[in-house]
Amino acid sequence: MEATVTILVDYESELARRVAGDIWSGLSRAALGGGAGHARITASWDSLREPQGLDSSGGPSVRIFVVEQGLPEAIDAVVAPELGSSLLYGVVVAVPEAASPLSGPLLYQGVERLTAGGVRVGAVEPAVLHAVPQECESYAQRLIERLRSLQGRR
Repeated sequence: MEATVTILVDYESELARRVAGDIWSGLSRAALGGGAGHARITASWDSLREPQGLDSSGGPSVRIFVVEQGLPEAIDAVVAPELGSSLLYGVVVAVPEAASPLSGPLLYQGVERLTAGGVRVGAVEPAVLHAVPQECESYAQRLIERLRSLQGRR
C-alpha cells in the first residue's frame, strides 16, 4: 500500500502540535509494518491557518486537520478541498488531560465543515485525542486500516 498524508496542524497550539507529532509517529510505525502490513507512507505537515503546500493535482490519500479545544476559532480553517482529492479525512480535536464539554461540539463542527463542502460523512474519521502517544498512534493505525480498506474497493 502507498499513501500520501497531509497533516494540517494549528501551529498556534502547542497541544495540537504535540498530538500531530504523536499521530506522525503512529504513521511511521504503520509504515514499518506495526501490524498493518507493508506500507509506504509519505507525510507532510502544513499550517492549518495558512496552508502553503496543498497540491490540488491528485491530492493526498489522507488529509488530517488537528485543532485544540482551547483555540476553537481554528476550526474555521477546516475546509473541504476539491472533491475527490482525498480518500479519507481526519478531524482531530486535541484536548488536555481534562477535556472540556465543548470538545465534542467542536469536533462535530469540523466534520460538518467537511461534509457541507461535499465530503462523504463515511470518509471522515473524527477523534478527540490527548497528547498520549498510544492514543494518537492507535488513531493513526485506524486511519491506515481504513485507507487500506478504501483502496481495496477501487
